Amino acid sequence: MTNWNDLVGQLATLQREVAERLDEPELSAAPNSPASEHDIAAAERRLGVSFDAVYRDFLRVCDGWSRFGTVHLFGARELGIGETWRRGSAFAEVYFATAASGSLVVPKGYRRVLVGKTAAPQRFITMLFPTRPPRGVNACWDCMSGTDLCYPGFDVWAEEEAAAISFALHEEIADRRLVH
Repeated sequence: MTNWNDLVGQLATLQREVAERLDEPELSAAPNSPASEHDIAAAERRLGVSFDAVYRDFLRVCDGWSRFGTVHLFGARELGIGETWRRGSAFAEVYFATAASGSLVVPKGYRRVLVGKTAAPQRFITMLFPTRPPRGVNACWDCMSGTDLCYPGFDVWAEEEAAAISFALHEEIADRRLVH
């Protein structure tokens, strides 16, 4: 099971240190403070779904993050509302309705929910949540221009994404050392 406090804390620290070292503050943004049970329940009601335990645990540690690498992870207070979420969600639905992606068919009793996106609309993160009481871990999809990667849960996606972010930030430092 993912230790969200460690993952979020380590990535936030790394992003902040690299941003300071490179004098590029835009490389870092602090994660949001934890979501309350009220906020999580309100998001589930708005969306008509039940979050799984893994995603709920993430929201209890980090209610979204505007800079999880290059991905904006929506918090409970953003899911299902706000223009950014609505536009991203509408784009994702059009994407899945076209030949660009036939990989994510929504089973009966589930709903696809946008949980993250990049500034450019080509990449977004969705999850399938049950519309009835939880049935276990739900798949997480990382979609980008017809390449849809399925992860067995949000935790697996987040761990792999955090590792990729860490690698990329260390490479950026190494590349800049070579230039200087």
